[in-house]
Amino acid sequence: MTTLTWAMKAMVKVKLFAWFREKAGVAEVELEVKEGAKVSDVIEALKQRFPALTEAFEGRNYFVSVNHEVAQPEQGIKDEDEIAFFPPVSGG
Repeated sequence: MTTLTWAMKAMVKVKLFAWFREKAGVAEVELEVKEGAKVSDVIEALKQRFPALTEAFEGRNYFVSVNHEVAQPEQGIKDEDEIAFFPPVSGG
């Protein structure tokens, strides 16, 4: 008897704003991640796909949202989630 193991995947939409967009050269990208992935896994996948983003993620403050709600790197994601990365907003 043969046992098949399926690696479940999730497709997520990633939106990049300001210097994230400038470094990647795109405003939006779809990524395939393994089921049970976290925001931090998306960050690693982005850094691999767009090496210039490494600098944007390291040593800078930024915000991340999942489905329009503020999120942390440890937050889990699921299929069809929308993850957005953007710098701190200032103004008055």
